[in-house]
Amino acid sequence: MLRRALELALETRFAVLLCWGPELTMVYNQAYGEVIGSKHPDALGRPVSEVFPEAWDELGPLFASAQAGDAVWFADLPVMLERDGFLAETFFTFSYSPVRDQDGSIAGVMDIAVETTRQVQDHRRLELLTRLGDLATELQPPLELAKRALDVLSTASADLPAVDLQLPGGESFLPPPPAELKPRQVLVREDGAGSRLAWVRIPAALGGASPGVMVARLSDVVAVDATYLDFLRLVAATVGDALSAAASFEAERRRADLQEWQAQRLAGLVAVAQALPDAEEESDVLHVLARGAVGLLGSDGIVLGVVEDRVLRVLGDEADPAAALLPRALRGAPVREGDGTATSAAWPLRLTDRVIGALGLSWRGERELTSEDTDLLNALAASTAQALDRVRALRAERQAAAAVRSLAETLQRSLLTSAPQPEHLDIAVRYLPAAEHAQVGGDWHDAFLTASGTACLVIGDVTGHDQDAAAAMGQVRNLLRGIGYSLEVSPAAALAALDRAMRDLGVGALATGVLATVEPLEGSSAWRLRWSNAGHPPPLVVSPDGSVELLRTSPDLLLGLEAGFVRADHVHGLPPGATVLLYTDGLIERRGASLDEGLAWLAGTVAGFAGLSPAELCDEVLQLVAGHAEDDVAVLAVRVRPEPTPVVLAVS
Repeated sequence: MLRRALELALETRFAVLLCWGPELTMVYNQAYGEVIGSKHPDALGRPVSEVFPEAWDELGPLFASAQAGDAVWFADLPVMLERDGFLAETFFTFSYSPVRDQDGSIAGVMDIAVETTRQVQDHRRLELLTRLGDLATELQPPLELAKRALDVLSTASADLPAVDLQLPGGESFLPPPPAELKPRQVLVREDGAGSRLAWVRIPAALGGASPGVMVARLSDVVAVDATYLDFLRLVAATVGDALSAAASFEAERRRADLQEWQAQRLAGLVAVAQALPDAEEESDVLHVLARGAVGLLGSDGIVLGVVEDRVLRVLGDEADPAAALLPRALRGAPVREGDGTATSAAWPLRLTDRVIGALGLSWRGERELTSEDTDLLNALAASTAQALDRVRALRAERQAAAAVRSLAETLQRSLLTSAPQPEHLDIAVRYLPAAEHAQVGGDWHDAFLTASGTACLVIGDVTGHDQDAAAAMGQVRNLLRGIGYSLEVSPAAALAALDRAMRDLGVGALATGVLATVEPLEGSSAWRLRWSNAGHPPPLVVSPDGSVELLRTSPDLLLGLEAGFVRADHVHGLPPGATVLLYTDGLIERRGASLDEGLAWLAGTVAGFAGLSPAELCDEVLQLVAGHAEDDVAVLAVRVRPEPTPVVLAVS
């Protein structure tokens, strides 16, 4: 059950955590490793309570409920997690589900999670900005309106634990700015108590001098990043709009129109920011911006410059006037130009300390960019830079996965040797990689002759689907080949010896497999198949008349589980012309279908191929699954040639 649960976790792109055993030992996929950040990879194999001690008071009872058999589900649940050296506010939508063993007992807990921190923060900030914007409709003196704004801001303690509006003639309880503030600048300093304070000038929506300064004590559990600083600018801008609107009735009317426009722009900005993470290529990023950002700023053209190997590549119309400004914006500062009849601008796309490109906009007429326009462009540029970074990371991930798969597949194919062709047997082997590029690893086939000339046939599957599984497969395959050649024992005894060798040599892997020998019967034209099955799908025999038989037995334990396990041999007669087919489970596994259904499909299919040679039979069955196999497939077919030359061999 653990193997199946792990396969499900590793094959999905959702973040999945599997907590196994009474200690809730953590095993998870790559997507979950990205969610927990710096805790990965140390979290692998550790109890979940040790990995998340800071949140265990909240998470512990939920795990306990799942261990008791009650699945739990929460949307946007707040959880305080240690991130980047401090206790950070996070939100998750997740479910904890019990994972039952084959006997129905609960063996672990599966957590399928989606982090919604950014969405929750954006939503509550948007609500605050909307409520602040509503103040513009209240015609009150500026100081009275400032008190109303402080009342609204006091409800946003998650982002603004304390806020002060420092206006002429008003009272202040937080320190004034330690230095002169530039327009749109957010100055952040630590106070003596270890908290952080931020100062930003309150812009005047109708022009003129700034009415004052907004100072805020920043949250200790939210990272002070570009999004947080842009939020402070938007809060200050919205407060400034309300204060300006309070100056006169005419200003109020203009402010109401401006507020509606800003709300639309903010909603548009949120829509663009939500669409950008879905972009998989640079062209997708440009498409999202052209569909949403152009409407926000009323521009007539948009271009995107991307730096690759120190060369600027332009996406969009290279004849657009903004395209000429892109190289200048790469220096790190916005560039604007206008000749009275047309205007163009370019904004750098910055990731921390480096510029990875530029965003260009153009207008057919003269356009003066307001502070709100520049704030919006800053936010768009930040979101665009992050989207391009994600695109590059995704491309690098795909390239790395392809390289890993190529290496693992080369290793795997180097170990899958061709089959011998003894006088009385026709043997064919084939290997088919999985359709999905991330899947490669533990399937193998082998056929060799012992020192006495007995044909040994092997089919096996090491658990896992990566280069580690391929390497482990090579160890197991070589051990079994050496044991089978040198010991001259029955298949069951050879597999038992392999169990001991895997234990003593430290081969940390589990595998299924079938080891079989094909031998002539003394004084007869018939042959016999003798085999031992270690948790693998059963061999299949095709008689010359087209009848098919699955050699079902009670399969023994997987290889590598118990070194002292007593394995069983099985025997089946083979008339001349009979074909034995060995295969791995990738041939019969189908999404939404049981293994019994897959076996029935294989038996019915092979019945129509009775007249084919072993090589043709292998090719035909693989052709049926090529392109959509979810796992690697290895097959081995052996046929007893008709009318073999009598061979005298004692039957033990």
